[in-house]
Amino acid sequence: MWKIGSEKRFYYLATIALVAIFVITLVQNVIRYSDHSSYSIWVSIGYLCVSVLLFVPFLMLGLRIQKIIQKRYPKIYWVLIVCSVPVILFVFYLLSNVVLHSFGYFDHFIDQEYARYYFGREALYHLLLIIAAAIYVHNTKEKKRTILVSKGRKTVTLPLVSVLWVEADDHYLKFHTETDTFIKRYSMGAIAKQLSPDFIRIHRKYLVNKEHIHSKEKQQRDAYLVLNSGKRLKIGQSYKPVSW
Repeated sequence: MWKIGSEKRFYYLATIALVAIFVITLVQNVIRYSDHSSYSIWVSIGYLCVSVLLFVPFLMLGLRIQKIIQKRYPKIYWVLIVCSVPVILFVFYLLSNVVLHSFGYFDHFIDQEYARYYFGREALYHLLLIIAAAIYVHNTKEKKRTILVSKGRKTVTLPLVSVLWVEADDHYLKFHTETDTFIKRYSMGAIAKQLSPDFIRIHRKYLVNKEHIHSKEKQQRDAYLVLNSGKRLKIGQSYKPVSW
């Protein structure tokens, strides 16, 4: 499971770092150019908001992409990260160019002076944050969650990612996979809390793995969840509406 709290802390720290860079650069600009008659501190503030602080949502998007890369291509994670860094910086450079042009800072969408400024200083700060995000993602790799279940007289360690849905059957629970069914003596309420948020309760009898949901269907007054396997499970009236 991804630790949402620690992810938020990373965003906070990254934002604080960018704000600190913003303040330091603004102070430097004031010291250097305040004697110039054409200098305006408000122009500097607007300029730095785009070239520095606009990177915050860009970093959030980048971290999401890094998590997808880590999940799908773990063996070549760092190769893909290194290859993506210049692309991310260049795309941000183009985006910030367009934004600054729209506010009247530049006469053209691509400004050569801004290129020298951005890749001479701000790009280095952004590069360090991208690497920090990549390290964070790499060090918080998702661990496979498992559960102890029974198959006949055997106790089996079952990866939860392979469970399509859980079904209540008297005092037991049935864990359905694509090829088999396992049981465990446990209450549905307790297991629903334990497996949240990866599984959602759709019925007093059913708990469904969100990764295996294909769609939702309505048939007259009844609603059903359709799994990737084609299995249809009825949604209980008291559990509507169901979203995932």
